[in-house]
Amino acid sequence: MSTFVAILGLTLVQTGAVSAQSATPGRDGAAQAGIYDACLAQARVAPEEAYTAALDWHAAGGGLPARHCAAVALLGLGAHDEAATRLETLATEVPDSRPDLRLGLLAQAAQAWLISGRAQRAEALQTLAVDARPDDPQLRADRAVSRLTLGRYWAAIDDLDIALTLTPEDPELLLYRASAYRYLEVPDLARDDVDRALALDAGHAAAWLERGILDRMTGDTQAARRAWIKVLELSPDGAVADAARARLEALDLN
Repeated sequence: MSTFVAILGLTLVQTGAVSAQSATPGRDGAAQAGIYDACLAQARVAPEEAYTAALDWHAAGGGLPARHCAAVALLGLGAHDEAATRLETLATEVPDSRPDLRLGLLAQAAQAWLISGRAQRAEALQTLAVDARPDDPQLRADRAVSRLTLGRYWAAIDDLDIALTLTPEDPELLLYRASAYRYLEVPDLARDDVDRALALDAGHAAAWLERGILDRMTGDTQAARRAWIKVLELSPDGAVADAARARLEALDLN
């Protein structure tokens, strides 16, 4: 999955995401929601056209939802800094009566900053969101990713421990924590999390990639090779497959 698609997925489904109907209550709320959904769907496949449509909609009175769709379209166009700035600004304009909308926009802005390489800014916004809703496992996971990017592995583990207490059967969270333990050179704990992830989802390609990395770290080259071949069998395309392929090539050169 591309980073943009992941961000757009967050935009569409994350708790607290902007809703056109809730942002524009009244008789035309459903119609506005339909326009909003169509704009976001277009942003996924044709961001340039979606951006133009969002500007036209805003000129016609589309308000915050139109501006939000324009910001999402900018993500698809690669204008990550501008998208992040707009999303962050929108979060400050949400009424106090809708803290859920504010948190959703803060989370989206943070993701955009992370894509643009501004992990510290992302973590700062995510901390605001976590402080407001400390028992939200998605917000904890988002901040953990930023902390991993910043090399703050123990801090990331703190967030992931809490998130896993709330959602103990989430293989993605287990893999994030396994990665943190690996960077801290605690392979036994990393392997425990990978094994738990694979017990939950034996076809999880990223978990097999991580298992192979751990096997290579501990000197078991053949096990690493088998794990990375498994990745390619499960998911021959995409970033995880590319990582497995590169590691297999590196093995062949040694």
